[in-house]
Amino acid sequence: MADDDAPRKAPTFTLASLLLRALTLLGYRRPRIHLAILLALAVISLLAFAVLPVREVTVAADGTEITVTTRADSDEVLLRLADVELLPGDRVKRTQYAGGEVLAVERATPVVLEVDGRLLGLRTRSATIAGALAEANVKLGPRDSVLQNDVFVSPYDAIRPPPRLAALLPVGSADSSDAASGTESGPVSIEVRRAVPFTVHEDGQTLHFESSRTTVGLGLKEAGVQLGPGDSVQPSPATELAAGLEIHVEHAEAVTVTLPGSKIVLYTLTDTVGEALAEAGIALPEDSRLEPPAETAITAGMFVHVIRVSEELLLEEEYLESSTVYKPDSSLPPGETRRVEGYDGVLYRQYRILYENDVAVAWELVEEWYQPEPADTVVYYSTATESAPSEIGGGMEPPASLEGYEVLRTMRVYATWYCPASAGRSPTDPWYGITATGVPVTQGIVAVDPNVIPLGTRMYIPGYGFGVAADTGGGISGNMIDLGYPDGVIPDWISHWVDIYILAP
Repeated sequence: MADDDAPRKAPTFTLASLLLRALTLLGYRRPRIHLAILLALAVISLLAFAVLPVREVTVAADGTEITVTTRADSDEVLLRLADVELLPGDRVKRTQYAGGEVLAVERATPVVLEVDGRLLGLRTRSATIAGALAEANVKLGPRDSVLQNDVFVSPYDAIRPPPRLAALLPVGSADSSDAASGTESGPVSIEVRRAVPFTVHEDGQTLHFESSRTTVGLGLKEAGVQLGPGDSVQPSPATELAAGLEIHVEHAEAVTVTLPGSKIVLYTLTDTVGEALAEAGIALPEDSRLEPPAETAITAGMFVHVIRVSEELLLEEEYLESSTVYKPDSSLPPGETRRVEGYDGVLYRQYRILYENDVAVAWELVEEWYQPEPADTVVYYSTATESAPSEIGGGMEPPASLEGYEVLRTMRVYATWYCPASAGRSPTDPWYGITATGVPVTQGIVAVDPNVIPLGTRMYIPGYGFGVAADTGGGISGNMIDLGYPDGVIPDWISHWVDIYILAP
């Protein structure tokens, strides 16, 4: 009992005893072990606080840089201190250099993927569209298309976010300042359009294609089907391209139409020239014709001419000079002549001229008449004293100029003269001045009646000189000759009877 009466010591409380009592009250079965752990952590924290130095770390994210002063070394702590939130797919990259340390946040690109009727959201750090599609396990067919932000692109193009809102907002607005602060501009839109099969019936051929384009026109273009003006496409090019669609293409033919003063090109699906012109609203004037005719079938590259047709009457007059002809007259006394004067005339010709587009293409002689009709001057000469050819030696001696020539006989003839201009041909006539034997008319050419003096006969005519029978004429008959002179020479011959000498060849 003495022990009971002894005075008790007041209990002492230390930090360790207090922690031990707290752990006991919390129900820990081994409070001394847990107390040891807590004390170890406290000691480590005190040591870290004492050992780790205070340092500055630059956190770079979303286009901004924030400097954090801390003893912590954890990325999570540094990002939390810089008020930077990591999103799925983001990556943190730590870089140390002589001037300090940088903690850079590399953001993943948000993507909204539309494929096969589904919308998928993902964040990717892939540089290309193909990489993002591979992450989403989306495979592309050979004719499938990819659109990025509503623009057709290659799967191997880089992923490009849409333009920031700041570019579209007034400067100084709250929205524009937010957009310029480095925050994300919104997700990238990537759409995968699957190719669908369709059939094209073109120019009698049936072709099968696949395309991921949205309309018939774009699908045909991708398939290499060229559409030109006037072509027929059923259904229309603006129709949505759907799987199994049957497309009928009929190509128009180009027809060039030349009009008086102009030219147009028509593209038509009609069968004939007339139908093509009617479709284009081209009416033919009454005084025109078509070449080729309206019923002609349309062919590729055809030219059609609308020709204006007109006509007029033209009166032409030609002045005709009379000529002088010689005719025998047995009723005249020997050596005499009789002259009947003629007169000049006018020949009128009326033509119908056909014009096509104001160009004369045909002349038709409608009527011709003389007013008056020309009459030749006729010189009749006597044939009463004509004598038969006489042999040399019959009392007529040849002139001295024939010395050395063999004279076969003499003849008495009535001799006149002519030149190319008096022969009745125009100077533009290719036969102007050409004789019956093809030689030109000149001095020494004599026109004869070949029944009396054969062509090629050589002769001598007193007062004229030597000549050769090389021409004929309608007015030269019997014992008559016509002595030739070139143009520009004034003859000194007067028509009369004369004795000529026929020479040996």
